[in-house]
Amino acid sequence: MNYSLQLKEELIANAPRRACCKKSYMRGLFINAAMTKSGAIVLSPTALSARHECARIYREIFRAEALVDGRKMLFSSDKLYRELTEGAPLFSCPRCKAAFLSGAFVTAGSMTDPEKGYHLEFKVFEEEGRALIESLFEEHGWHLRARVHRDGVGLYVKSSAVIEEILSALGANTALFALMNAKIERGIRNEENRATNCVAKNISKSIAASGRVIEAIARIRAAARFEALPQELCETAYLREQNPDATLFDLAKLHNPPLTKSGLNHRLQKIVAFADNLT
Repeated sequence: MNYSLQLKEELIANAPRRACCKKSYMRGLFINAAMTKSGAIVLSPTALSARHECARIYREIFRAEALVDGRKMLFSSDKLYRELTEGAPLFSCPRCKAAFLSGAFVTAGSMTDPEKGYHLEFKVFEEEGRALIESLFEEHGWHLRARVHRDGVGLYVKSSAVIEEILSALGANTALFALMNAKIERGIRNEENRATNCVAKNISKSIAASGRVIEAIARIRAAARFEALPQELCETAYLREQNPDATLFDLAKLHNPPLTKSGLNHRLQKIVAFADNLT
Protein backbone atom coordinates (compact mmCIF):
# COMPACT_ATOMS: atom_id res chain seq x y z
CA MET A 1 0.00 0.00 0.00
CA ASN A 2 1.40 3.39 -0.96
CA TYR A 3 1.90 6.23 1.50
CA SER A 4 -0.92 8.38 0.12
CA LEU A 5 -3.46 5.58 0.48
CA GLN A 6 -2.20 4.80 4.00
CA LEU A 7 -2.72 8.45 4.93
CA LYS A 8 -6.27 8.41 3.56
CA GLU A 9 -7.10 5.25 5.46
CA GLU A 10 -5.71 6.77 8.67
CA LEU A 11 -7.92 9.84 8.19
CA ILE A 12 -10.91 7.57 7.53
CA ALA A 13 -10.16 5.54 10.68
CA ASN A 14 -10.04 8.80 12.66
CA ALA A 15 -13.17 10.27 11.04
CA PRO A 16 -14.99 12.68 13.40
CA ARG A 17 -17.99 11.52 15.39
CA ARG A 18 -19.19 14.84 16.73
CA ALA A 19 -22.19 16.02 14.69
CA CYS A 20 -20.81 19.39 13.59
CA CYS A 21 -17.40 17.96 12.67
CA LYS A 22 -19.02 15.04 10.84
CA LYS A 23 -20.98 17.52 8.74
CA SER A 24 -17.80 19.47 7.92
CA TYR A 25 -16.04 16.20 7.10
CA MET A 26 -18.88 15.31 4.73
CA ARG A 27 -18.52 18.68 2.98
CA GLY A 28 -14.85 17.97 2.51
CA LEU A 29 -15.56 14.52 1.06
CA PHE A 30 -17.93 16.09 -1.48
CA ILE A 31 -15.62 18.97 -2.45
CA ASN A 32 -15.47 17.74 -6.06
CA ALA A 33 -19.09 16.70 -6.36
CA ALA A 34 -20.88 17.54 -9.62
CA MET A 35 -24.58 18.34 -9.92
CA THR A 36 -26.79 16.85 -12.62
CA LYS A 37 -29.73 18.69 -14.20
CA SER A 38 -32.08 16.42 -12.29
CA GLY A 39 -30.58 17.50 -8.97
CA ALA A 40 -28.55 14.37 -8.30
CA ILE A 41 -24.96 14.56 -7.06
CA VAL A 42 -22.13 12.69 -8.78
CA LEU A 43 -18.79 11.94 -7.18
CA SER A 44 -15.89 9.85 -8.52
CA PRO A 45 -13.20 9.22 -5.87
CA THR A 46 -10.24 7.22 -7.18
CA ALA A 47 -9.57 5.18 -4.02
CA LEU A 48 -11.92 2.34 -3.13
CA SER A 49 -11.63 3.22 0.57
CA ALA A 50 -12.71 6.79 -0.25
CA ARG A 51 -15.81 5.51 -2.10
CA HIS A 52 -16.72 3.31 0.85
CA GLU A 53 -16.28 6.27 3.19
CA CYS A 54 -18.49 8.54 1.10
CA ALA A 55 -21.19 5.87 1.08
CA ARG A 56 -20.87 5.41 4.86
CA ILE A 57 -21.08 9.08 5.77
CA TYR A 58 -23.97 9.60 3.34
CA ARG A 59 -25.81 6.69 4.96
CA GLU A 60 -25.22 7.99 8.49
CA ILE A 61 -26.19 11.60 7.86
CA PHE A 62 -28.95 11.28 5.25
CA ARG A 63 -30.23 7.74 5.91
CA ALA A 64 -29.92 6.81 2.25
CA GLU A 65 -27.79 4.59 0.06
CA ALA A 66 -25.52 5.72 -2.76
CA LEU A 67 -25.71 4.14 -6.18
CA VAL A 68 -22.27 2.92 -7.29
CA ASP A 69 -21.20 2.23 -10.86
CA GLY A 70 -17.47 1.45 -10.89
CA ARG A 71 -15.71 4.59 -9.67
CA LYS A 72 -18.78 6.77 -10.17
CA MET A 73 -21.16 7.35 -7.25
CA LEU A 74 -24.64 8.82 -7.51
CA PHE A 75 -26.43 10.46 -4.56
CA SER A 76 -30.11 11.37 -4.84
CA SER A 77 -30.96 13.52 -1.83
CA ASP A 78 -32.63 16.92 -1.73
CA LYS A 79 -31.05 17.54 1.69
CA LEU A 80 -27.55 16.82 0.40
CA TYR A 81 -28.18 18.96 -2.68
CA ARG A 82 -29.22 21.91 -0.51
CA GLU A 83 -26.27 21.33 1.80
CA LEU A 84 -23.81 21.51 -1.07
CA THR A 85 -25.40 24.44 -2.92
CA GLU A 86 -26.46 26.82 -0.17
CA GLY A 87 -23.09 28.46 0.45
CA ALA A 88 -19.84 27.64 2.21
CA PRO A 89 -19.86 25.19 5.12
CA LEU A 90 -20.34 26.56 8.62
CA PHE A 91 -17.58 25.56 11.02
CA SER A 92 -19.18 25.36 14.45
CA CYS A 93 -16.20 24.26 16.56
CA PRO A 94 -12.40 24.51 16.40
CA ARG A 95 -12.10 20.96 14.99
CA CYS A 96 -14.56 21.47 12.13
CA LYS A 97 -11.99 23.03 9.80
CA ALA A 98 -9.56 20.16 10.27
CA ALA A 99 -12.44 17.73 9.69
CA PHE A 100 -13.26 19.47 6.40
CA LEU A 101 -9.64 19.25 5.23
CA SER A 102 -9.48 15.58 6.25
CA GLY A 103 -12.55 14.82 4.14
CA ALA A 104 -11.19 16.82 1.22
CA PHE A 105 -7.92 14.90 1.32
CA VAL A 106 -9.70 11.53 1.38
CA THR A 107 -11.40 12.20 -1.96
CA ALA A 108 -9.24 14.90 -3.58
CA GLY A 109 -5.80 14.62 -1.99
CA SER A 110 -2.56 12.84 -2.67
CA MET A 111 0.89 12.72 -1.14
CA THR A 112 4.25 11.50 -2.39
CA ASP A 113 6.05 8.83 -0.40
CA PRO A 114 8.39 10.90 1.82
CA GLU A 115 11.23 8.49 1.06
CA LYS A 116 11.09 9.85 -2.51
CA GLY A 117 10.21 13.49 -1.89
CA TYR A 118 7.83 15.91 -0.18
CA HIS A 119 4.63 16.81 -2.04
CA LEU A 120 1.10 17.07 -0.65
CA GLU A 121 -1.66 18.11 -3.03
CA PHE A 122 -5.40 18.73 -3.26
CA LYS A 123 -6.89 18.51 -6.75
CA VAL A 124 -10.10 20.56 -6.96
CA PHE A 125 -12.49 21.07 -9.85
CA GLU A 126 -14.39 24.20 -8.82
CA GLU A 127 -13.24 27.69 -7.86
CA GLU A 128 -15.33 27.59 -4.68
CA GLY A 129 -13.45 24.56 -3.39
CA ARG A 130 -10.12 26.11 -4.29
CA ALA A 131 -10.92 29.35 -2.46
CA LEU A 132 -12.08 27.47 0.64
CA ILE A 133 -8.94 25.33 0.90
CA GLU A 134 -6.69 28.34 0.27
CA SER A 135 -8.42 30.36 2.99
CA LEU A 136 -8.09 27.55 5.54
CA PHE A 137 -4.40 27.16 4.70
CA GLU A 138 -3.82 30.91 4.97
CA GLU A 139 -5.27 30.88 8.49
CA HIS A 140 -2.39 28.59 9.50
CA GLY A 141 0.23 30.48 7.50
CA TRP A 142 0.61 27.57 5.07
CA HIS A 143 1.52 28.79 1.59
CA LEU A 144 -0.06 26.87 -1.28
CA ARG A 145 1.19 26.73 -4.84
CA ALA A 146 -1.12 26.01 -7.75
CA ARG A 147 -0.79 24.17 -11.03
CA VAL A 148 -3.45 23.75 -13.68
CA HIS A 149 -4.65 20.28 -14.61
CA ARG A 150 -6.82 19.40 -17.58
CA ASP A 151 -9.89 19.09 -15.36
CA GLY A 152 -9.05 21.27 -12.37
CA VAL A 153 -6.35 22.87 -10.26
CA GLY A 154 -3.76 21.22 -8.05
CA LEU A 155 -3.06 23.06 -4.80
CA TYR A 156 0.18 21.74 -3.37
CA VAL A 157 2.85 22.09 -0.70
CA LYS A 158 6.45 20.89 -1.04
CA SER A 159 7.84 22.06 2.31
CA SER A 160 8.36 19.08 4.61
CA ALA A 161 7.99 21.34 7.65
CA VAL A 162 4.60 22.62 6.47
CA ILE A 163 3.45 19.10 5.58
CA GLU A 164 4.36 18.00 9.10
CA GLU A 165 2.17 20.79 10.50
CA ILE A 166 -0.71 19.79 8.22
CA LEU A 167 -0.54 16.12 9.22
CA SER A 168 -0.40 17.12 12.87
CA ALA A 169 -3.44 19.39 12.48
CA LEU A 170 -5.37 16.58 10.80
CA GLY A 171 -4.45 14.13 13.57
CA ALA A 172 -2.61 11.81 11.17
CA ASN A 173 0.07 10.85 13.68
CA THR A 174 1.12 7.58 12.03
CA ALA A 175 1.71 9.34 8.71
CA LEU A 176 3.48 12.16 10.55
CA PHE A 177 5.91 9.80 12.28
CA ALA A 178 6.57 8.00 9.00
CA LEU A 179 7.41 11.35 7.39
CA MET A 180 9.72 12.35 10.24
CA ASN A 181 11.52 8.99 10.13
CA ALA A 182 11.93 9.29 6.36
CA LYS A 183 13.43 12.77 6.81
CA ILE A 184 15.92 11.47 9.35
CA GLU A 185 16.92 8.58 7.10
CA ARG A 186 17.28 10.86 4.08
CA GLY A 187 19.39 13.25 6.13
CA ILE A 188 21.69 10.41 7.19
CA ARG A 189 22.01 9.18 3.59
CA ASN A 190 22.71 12.70 2.32
CA GLU A 191 25.37 13.22 4.99
CA GLU A 192 26.99 9.90 4.08
CA ASN A 193 26.92 10.84 0.39
CA ARG A 194 28.48 14.24 1.14
CA ALA A 195 31.23 12.58 3.18
CA THR A 196 31.87 10.02 0.44
CA ASN A 197 31.98 12.73 -2.22
CA CYS A 198 34.34 14.80 -0.09
CA VAL A 199 36.68 11.85 0.37
CA ALA A 200 36.54 11.06 -3.35
CA LYS A 201 37.24 14.69 -4.20
CA ASN A 202 40.21 14.79 -1.83
CA ILE A 203 41.57 11.56 -3.32
CA SER A 204 41.24 12.98 -6.83
CA LYS A 205 43.02 16.16 -5.78
CA SER A 206 45.81 14.14 -4.13
CA ILE A 207 46.24 11.97 -7.23
CA ALA A 208 46.36 15.03 -9.47
CA ALA A 209 48.86 16.77 -7.19
CA SER A 210 51.03 13.64 -7.00
CA GLY A 211 50.96 13.38 -10.78
CA ARG A 212 52.14 16.98 -11.15
CA VAL A 213 55.05 16.41 -8.76
CA ILE A 214 56.13 13.15 -10.44
CA GLU A 215 55.93 14.82 -13.85
CA ALA A 216 58.05 17.71 -12.50
CA ILE A 217 60.67 15.27 -11.13
CA ALA A 218 60.77 13.51 -14.52
CA ARG A 219 61.47 16.84 -16.25
CA ILE A 220 64.22 17.61 -13.74
CA ARG A 221 65.87 14.24 -14.39
CA ALA A 222 65.49 14.63 -18.15
CA ALA A 223 67.33 17.93 -17.89
CA ALA A 224 70.06 16.25 -15.78
CA ARG A 225 69.38 18.74 -13.00
CA PHE A 226 68.29 16.35 -10.26
CA GLU A 227 71.58 16.73 -8.37
CA ALA A 228 71.13 20.49 -8.53
CA LEU A 229 68.20 20.25 -6.15
CA PRO A 230 68.92 21.14 -2.52
CA GLN A 231 69.53 18.02 -0.42
CA GLU A 232 66.16 18.13 1.35
CA LEU A 233 64.34 18.46 -1.99
CA CYS A 234 66.35 15.55 -3.43
CA GLU A 235 65.23 13.40 -0.52
CA THR A 236 61.58 14.37 -1.01
CA ALA A 237 61.73 13.92 -4.79
CA TYR A 238 63.32 10.46 -4.42
CA LEU A 239 60.71 9.35 -1.86
CA ARG A 240 57.89 10.58 -4.09
CA GLU A 241 59.31 8.68 -7.05
CA GLN A 242 59.52 5.50 -4.99
CA ASN A 243 56.05 5.95 -3.44
CA PRO A 244 53.85 7.52 -6.13
CA ASP A 245 50.58 6.40 -4.48
CA ALA A 246 51.43 7.41 -0.91
CA THR A 247 49.29 10.04 0.76
CA LEU A 248 50.90 13.24 2.00
CA PHE A 249 50.57 11.93 5.55
CA ASP A 250 52.32 8.65 4.73
CA LEU A 251 54.95 10.33 2.58
CA ALA A 252 55.74 12.82 5.33
CA LYS A 253 56.39 9.94 7.79
CA LEU A 254 58.92 8.35 5.40
CA HIS A 255 61.29 11.29 5.84
CA ASN A 256 64.09 11.24 8.37
CA PRO A 257 63.18 12.99 10.54
CA PRO A 258 59.42 12.88 9.67
CA LEU A 259 57.88 16.04 8.26
CA THR A 260 54.57 17.71 8.90
CA LYS A 261 52.07 17.66 6.04
CA SER A 262 52.47 21.40 5.57
CA GLY A 263 56.25 21.09 5.54
CA LEU A 264 56.10 18.30 2.95
CA ASN A 265 53.65 20.25 0.81
CA HIS A 266 56.02 23.22 0.88
CA ARG A 267 58.87 21.03 -0.42
CA LEU A 268 56.71 19.57 -3.20
CA GLN A 269 55.74 23.05 -4.34
CA LYS A 270 59.43 23.99 -4.48
CA ILE A 271 60.16 20.91 -6.65
CA VAL A 272 57.39 21.86 -9.11
CA ALA A 273 58.61 25.48 -9.18
CA PHE A 274 62.21 24.28 -9.84
CA ALA A 275 60.99 22.20 -12.80
CA ASP A 276 58.93 25.11 -14.18
CA ASN A 277 62.01 27.34 -14.13
CA LEU A 278 64.12 24.97 -16.20
CA THR A 279 65.27 26.45 -19.50
